[in-house]
Amino acid sequence: MIDLKRMNWFGLAGGILLLVIVLFSLLYAYPWWQILVGDGAGEAKISPVSYDATIMGNKITTPLIWYLNVTSVLSLVASAIAIIIYSIMPNKSYSKHLLGFAYKKPLIMLVIFVVLLFAATSIANAFIGIAIPVAGASTITLGAGSMMMEAPITTGFTWVFWLAVVAAVLCVAARFYHKRIAQAPPAAAA
Repeated sequence: MIDLKRMNWFGLAGGILLLVIVLFSLLYAYPWWQILVGDGAGEAKISPVSYDATIMGNKITTPLIWYLNVTSVLSLVASAIAIIIYSIMPNKSYSKHLLGFAYKKPLIMLVIFVVLLFAATSIANAFIGIAIPVAGASTITLGAGSMMMEAPITTGFTWVFWLAVVAAVLCVAARFYHKRIAQAPPAAAA
């Protein structure tokens, strides 16, 4: 029987949010971060679970990124399922193993995503000479020979990214709350 007083509500909320994030990212193609160049000249919608980029109307695909996206989807879904099962039954013998498997994956994925994003924008600035802000707007100058063109760039994190931040915080909070649940005496039978 499920004891609602001993349930880990932080983990349950975090696990449900992880599933919602995967669904929105896959079904509705909501990115975590996006960049828009000019008036339709190029755009990229990026998240750990989806990638969509176009330049001058041509779609850019990379098999390696597709495989990384699939790996991220599987990791987030496995983490969400494990933390939901743990949260509903936190006192089972296997529950602590499920929690240990699941609670840090969303945070690690979030940190890796942000670090890679900062690295990519820094590399673009260092090697190509294009200053791409992580969040905000700027203007870039592109040239070929004597032709020069200025194009506005707009970048930013989307609401799905901030939802992922909340989910990661809830999953980590579930780990700390587990100590309180593990020490609490079992509820008296009614």
